[in-house]
Amino acid sequence: MEKAPSEYAKYWTSPENEVKHFKHATQFGLKGYPYKYSKKAVDFFNDKDSNIRKFTTKDGTIYRYRESTNEFMMVSRDGKIITYYPPRADGEYFENLFLEYGYEWL
Repeated sequence: MEKAPSEYAKYWTSPENEVKHFKHATQFGLKGYPYKYSKKAVDFFNDKDSNIRKFTTKDGTIYRYRESTNEFMMVSRDGKIITYYPPRADGEYFENLFLEYGYEWL
């Protein structure tokens, strides 16, 4: 299957970055459906669920994590998706990221 940017590419830092991250589709059980992965990323990006934990770094990058669905995302300071995947750990992974990069809880 050829992989090209989807209609959701505008939400990513670049169309090339979106395509690069299609590899994570299989981690969400979406093997063969890279565009569904990108839609899932955009849905998480837009989700206002109060159970999504968030912090920012000094450079303005926003880290988002929801433990119940094991979804993790980084968003650039200009509001574009950098990465989206299910980490291979629990909430401790996110806590450790805050300890290493965090500046302020949101």
